[in-house]
Amino acid sequence: MNNYWENRFFKEKIIWGIEPCNVAINCNETFKENNVINILILGIGYGRNGKYFIENGYNVDGIELSNEAIKLGKEYCPKINFINKSVLDFNLDKKYDAIFCFSIIHLFKEEERHIILENCIKHCKENGLIAISNNSVKDKQYKNGKRIEENTYEVKDGKIIHFFNEEEMKNLNKNIEIIIIDYSTENIETAEKKEEYNMIYGIYRKNNNYGV
Repeated sequence: MNNYWENRFFKEKIIWGIEPCNVAINCNETFKENNVINILILGIGYGRNGKYFIENGYNVDGIELSNEAIKLGKEYCPKINFINKSVLDFNLDKKYDAIFCFSIIHLFKEEERHIILENCIKHCKENGLIAISNNSVKDKQYKNGKRIEENTYEVKDGKIIHFFNEEEMKNLNKNIEIIIIDYSTENIETAEKKEEYNMIYGIYRKNNNYGV
């Protein structure tokens, strides 16, 4: 899958434009209410959401595997601390007030999704927040392409998407508590076309009894 994204960033550069996603904007108020300062973004790309959070007063670290994306990001927003690692196996000597996962966890199969989520919880401070946004089963791409697993399809060569429903978002992990579950429509203009995505997102709080 890394080759898919490396090629896209090389060819298309600022793939999704410079505006933040609606989910980032929606999360900002909750982050402020919970005194979030330090944010880790998984799959940060070139940093359009990271730049939005920095402009709103946060410190941002971003995990990104694509060298092309990081090269673009360092020019686009030098204040982001880009970390060249995979979201599947990063291990940082730091914990965060909030972890932001937009359109990243749904790109993996079930076993890998659990690994990523556990790592998010591990890197979150006690009572910290985790925001997760995924394509929903209401999205127009649902059931397009080759079926890989339940509600998981290869929508393009080398790109799979798992489509989430509300029940799955409510039961992601026993070590996080739901603050918000909601939907968001994301309108993206790529080099190829304008696209609309139906996303479902949740904001969760890490349980105090994690690891007990």
